[in-house]
This record gives sequence, C-alpha cells and structure tokens, in this order.
Amino acid sequence: MKQNFTTRVRYDGKTLPATIIPQHRKDGMYYEVNIPGYERFYMRWSAMDRFEVMPQAGLSLPDSLVLAVSDSIEEKTNK
Repeated sequence: MKQNFTTRVRYDGKTLPATIIPQHRKDGMYYEVNIPGYERFYMRWSAMDRFEVMPQAGLSLPDSLVLAVSDSIEEKTNK
C-alpha cells in the first residue's frame, strides 16, 4: 500500500494543508482526505477518468476544493 502524504491545496485564493491517506479496499483504492475546517471525506478514481468524492450524508464541499484535491492526488499517484 502506498504511504500517506501531505500537500497544500490551493483553491479560491486560499491555501490549506491536506493529509491524504490511501486505503486499499476490496472494491478498489480509496483516498481519505483530511483538511482542517472540513469533514473528512473519501475519493476514488472513477470511470470518468478523474477522482470523485464518495457520497456521504451531510457532506458539502466547494467544487473548486474537490478539483484541487483531485489534482493533488493525480500528481502524487501519476494517474
């Protein structure tokens, strides 16, 4: 399993630290994303050739944040 990593996510003029933890599950690779000020969420590679947030009740994230995190994971995993 790949190691976790930290990165600085830039979106909407803000820069926040993010910790991303890869998790291998029986149905594929997931990435747990922890960003201060936001609820923990999970992303995985989708059939649409990009990382997408897994549905969670009550989770509301800015689209620009999701795209920035997706770009960070792609850079690190060479997708």
